Parts: sequence; C-alpha cells; structure tokens
Amino acid sequence: MKTREEIFNELLESIYELSRNTSAYENIPRKYGTEDELYMVEAHTIDLIGENVKVSPSHLVKLTNKTKGAISQMVDKLLKKGLVIKYKNPTNSREVIIELSEKGKQAYKYHKELDRKEYGKILNRLNQFSTEDFINFMKIASVVNDHMKDSTRKSFR
Repeated sequence: MKTREEIFNELLESIYELSRNTSAYENIPRKYGTEDELYMVEAHTIDLIGENVKVSPSHLVKLTNKTKGAISQMVDKLLKKGLVIKYKNPTNSREVIIELSEKGKQAYKYHKELDRKEYGKILNRLNQFSTEDFINFMKIASVVNDHMKDSTRKSFR
C-alpha cells in the first residue's frame, strides 16, 4: 500500500502534467467566431475585458498577475486585430480605458459558448466523481497554488 507521501507526490506529478498539457493546448491558435486566429491568452484577455466591460491596463495587471509591459503588448495585439478599443478616460485623462469592439464582443461570446461546450464534455467524463470530490480537489489545488504564488513572490524579491 502506498504511503500518504507517495500518493501526494503522484498527485503533484498529475498537476504538473496537467499544467504542461494545458500549456500545450493554450499554444494552439484558434478562431473564435472571427477571421483572426487567437491564442488562448488572447481569448482569456478578451474574456477579462468582456467581464469587466471597461477596464484599465492597471486593472488587467491585477487580474492577470502579469507585468504592465506584458499587458501593454497584449492590448496592442488585440488593437491591431480590431478586437478592442482604447481611449483616455473622459473623467481622468491620465487613465486609459480598454473595451471590446464589436468584433471583440463577437469573439467574447463565441469563446464563452465554446467553454460551455468543452466544460460540459469534461464534466461528462467525470461522472464517477461527486461534487464533494470536486470541492476537495479545489481545496487541494488552492493550497498548492498558494504555495506556488508565495514561492514565486519570494524569488522576485
């Protein structure tokens, strides 16, 4: 019989494998209801902007845990593809506002529907697990995630 530590090590290896597979999946460009091919990070940025309607780059930095430079590059890519618009805040000229263009709204809706379908397919494959199992996995993932965040913060000090 395996020890708790051996099972935990296998769990962490599964999480790392999931991370690698997710990364590979995210690196495949896809079309989201427009002629543009978007990487997952671009689609998720569109989602964040769509969920927040009008958002500043600094708010995107907080939401994504990315640098200002990375967000600036991402917004520039989305601007070039005509998926977002950017303008000065009329009430605070020092602040920039980003929102989805009509084309961006189309990609946002398409991605939401795609996620709904894909998540449904995954959920169907998880019939042997209870809601309590999901909750316990989320608790474990949260602890591991918090540890990773703390380790990442310490390495940048």
